[in-house]
Amino acid sequence: MANLSPLHRGIKRVRRFRSVARLGSGVAQWVTAAGWLFLITFGLDWVGKMDTVERVVLLSIEAIALAWLFKKYMLPVIAVRESLIGIAAKIEAHQDVQSDLVAALQFNDANIDQFGSEQLRARVVNDTAQISPGIDYLFGFSRPTLWKNLGKSLATVAIIIAVAISVPDYFNIFLRRIALGEESYPTKTVVLSLETIEANAVVGRPITFVVRVDDNKVVPDDGILKIVGKNDAESELKLVRIGTTNEYSVTLPRVIDDFAVTAIVGDDMGDTKKYDVLQVPRIELEMKADIPAYAVESFNVKSAGGRIQSVLAGSNVHPVLRSTNNKLRAATIQLGDQVFALKNEGDDWRMPIENHPLIGVESTTKYQISVTDTNGISPDRPITGILQVRPDQNPRIAAATVINLVLSGAAPRIKFRAIDDFGIDTVTADITITRVGMDNSDDTITRMINESKSHAKQIDNTVPIELADYGLKIGDTVLVTLRVTDYRGQQEGVSIPSDPIEFTVTSRANFLAAMRDIDSETDEKLDQIIKAQLGVGDRQ
Repeated sequence: MANLSPLHRGIKRVRRFRSVARLGSGVAQWVTAAGWLFLITFGLDWVGKMDTVERVVLLSIEAIALAWLFKKYMLPVIAVRESLIGIAAKIEAHQDVQSDLVAALQFNDANIDQFGSEQLRARVVNDTAQISPGIDYLFGFSRPTLWKNLGKSLATVAIIIAVAISVPDYFNIFLRRIALGEESYPTKTVVLSLETIEANAVVGRPITFVVRVDDNKVVPDDGILKIVGKNDAESELKLVRIGTTNEYSVTLPRVIDDFAVTAIVGDDMGDTKKYDVLQVPRIELEMKADIPAYAVESFNVKSAGGRIQSVLAGSNVHPVLRSTNNKLRAATIQLGDQVFALKNEGDDWRMPIENHPLIGVESTTKYQISVTDTNGISPDRPITGILQVRPDQNPRIAAATVINLVLSGAAPRIKFRAIDDFGIDTVTADITITRVGMDNSDDTITRMINESKSHAKQIDNTVPIELADYGLKIGDTVLVTLRVTDYRGQQEGVSIPSDPIEFTVTSRANFLAAMRDIDSETDEKLDQIIKAQLGVGDRQ
């Protein structure tokens, strides 16, 4: 049979052309779609000034879109596999070839079992071989679709290049931003910094912001401070320019919860800053009082409310404070004009010295405590208070007798009552004798008349004063003064005398005459006299 090589070469040429055309058209369409997606991303990022999270989300969406575009435009091109017979049929249709190209290819294929007239098959093959060199195989296969798609893709690339040339700064920054860089687009105004005057944002306190812009760029008259608080609640404060400087300021009157702020000045938006709101240290103060041992059971440390506390004079008071929320860095206590730095012991802060004004405290003392936590935060006002010192009252004693006339050898009886707030140590009698005809009295004689081992707070007793040993004569006088001494432990007690009782030595006749005036109610009257001397009511 005739040689059909020209026909085979022509059909393969058509197949290559169609394959290249399909691939080129698919690539052009994908490039066009990807290019416009790139430009849209540039526009959204420029206008929206997206943060990192927003860019990650957008790039993820675009990656999905590019994968879908690849599937739509590229996979169908790659998957197509055209046969020579199929292309030959398309050539027949486009060229209106009278000879049957498809039949010639099949009749000339030695691998196919042939049927029918051999002469007819040979005639078809020979006729096809004669016309195959003159066929324009590419005629009818349209190129405009390929050129159109290539034109769109080239135009898209040209637009991208034009944008890059017209705004190179923005374009270069965009390329770094889609690589998740932190660069910002150039603006007419450039926010340089956002700072606070205060070191920390503290709950309940104001905080002042200072925004600084580049004074080589546009410096607007004002700006906005955007605040995002708890539950994404948003508010705005007006930034006021400080004179003609490149700084702006605004004060948030009261801080409550954690928040984030962003400064917007002109066409620029600064970086968002987050602030954790710190708590003011809450202080617990305890004035531990060591009451003198003799008064421990009777004296109760009392608080008059707030920072006023009552202690007994002579007590050792030890201030102990602690913070219930923040860790403290320093604490001091001022007592009068003296300031003492407290020492940290675990969670407590204590006086670091053994001898200070509150050891053996004797007078009411005002104190003031100042603390600073590890964040440098102090309470709005120092902690002040009063340590009221209650003195150990002096003991009191009152004495009375039935009759002031006595016989020389008598033992007149004196009734007395002694009282003290915490206990009585001793009761003694000072006896002074003045003899008739002498200007000076004899030396005073002291006699123990009561020694309380139990240190009772009150002693009621009647004691005789023995006069027989003093050789008294009629006209001599005996002055008796009872003296009570209170109990103060290791300290020396305080002695207080009663009003003196004067006895006059008289004759028996005068004494009996005076005794006739004493009635049965004398003892009760003595009690009334004693109570009157001690004051209304008994102090326990």
